[in-house]
Amino acid sequence: MQIAVLADIHGNLPALEVVAAEIDRLNPDLVFVAGDFQNRGPNPREVTEFVAQSGWTLLRGNHEDYVIRQSQKSRTQDIRDYYNWMPARWTADLTSDFVESISQLPIATTLIGPDKLSITVAHGSARSNHEGFFPTTTEAKAKEMIGSDPPGLLCVGHSHLPFVRQVNATLLVNVGAVGFPFDGDRRASFGLITWDRDRWKVEIRRIEYAVEEVLAEFERVNFYQGAGPLSHLIRRELESARPHLMPFECLFGSLLRERKLAVEDAVEAYLEMSQSEIEEQFLHIFKK
Repeated sequence: MQIAVLADIHGNLPALEVVAAEIDRLNPDLVFVAGDFQNRGPNPREVTEFVAQSGWTLLRGNHEDYVIRQSQKSRTQDIRDYYNWMPARWTADLTSDFVESISQLPIATTLIGPDKLSITVAHGSARSNHEGFFPTTTEAKAKEMIGSDPPGLLCVGHSHLPFVRQVNATLLVNVGAVGFPFDGDRRASFGLITWDRDRWKVEIRRIEYAVEEVLAEFERVNFYQGAGPLSHLIRRELESARPHLMPFECLFGSLLRERKLAVEDAVEAYLEMSQSEIEEQFLHIFKK
């Protein structure tokens, strides 16, 4: 038995296309898209159409929830937080006809493996698509998130950081991100998990793709205008393969909500910071 698990495409069509071509070549028994195929990138409609027609098993990530929320009449109106929702609102406007079907997708799915133990695929965890496993997640927290009926194999995404880890009887596989890796490696990431000689063999596959094509798409689809000021941070995430939306919120969020700083000025100040400076300040605040 061989399964492929991809997650966190985030509207990055060129990355998805190279991963899909590799999956076609490998021809696994099952393919799962573990959520967050929408939002953040410049081609949310094309990616949504692609995965909807793929025949793969689709799950709903937290970014699909954001898009669903922004498609509703009661979507966020608070001007102090408006800029945070602009990328999801832009995506919602482009994919409005998919909202109903996406809202019906589960956040996790379970099947029985060749060892008669369960296999669970989820975006974040089986209980929530808004929490995730990180390399730094403690053993106690990981056990809590896995739950009282642990699967033999658990495949997830959400954190954009690929890793493989044994947690008691559960083999935990974070497959990383197709569209926006956060480990400093810009190559698309997905997981190939094979049952071989009575055990699971895990490969985290990394594939080069044309990042410059995505940068060109940002311009072609007027992403910077549609997705608002944070679109420039999203571009930096793509170029650096590092997270920037969360550090930006941590460093400037309170000033923006208190209206002590305009979001455009905050974005400009952030983009002038070096990666080392961002990481140092973010960690200092985050640990408080």
